[in-house]
Amino acid sequence: MLNFAIIVTLFVSVLLVIVVLAQNSKGGGLTTNMGGATQIMGARRTTDWIERATWILAGTLFFLCLLMNVFIDRNQAGFVSPNVEKAKASAPANIPSETQQPAQQEGGAATENK
Repeated sequence: MLNFAIIVTLFVSVLLVIVVLAQNSKGGGLTTNMGGATQIMGARRTTDWIERATWILAGTLFFLCLLMNVFIDRNQAGFVSPNVEKAKASAPANIPSETQQPAQQEGGAATENK
């Protein structure tokens, strides 16, 4: 399921790039390049359609990113980070952990401060 979500996300991302690049920053967009089509659809309707497609694709991309976050298996045994492995190998072995008991003194028992 995660692979399907990744493929759909890539497809939506490419469509979003195409739609954004089809827009003109000054408001002309496809209406200046499609002389005959503006008479059929009208100049205002073309820009409305492109703006609506941009918002729909952006919302879909946002939703797919959240959906993929749900499908990611965080306990995947096959994933090994090289950085984590290097850190484990180079870490000193004699660092005391929080779970260790306090050191005992000469008498054989730990003393308490009263």
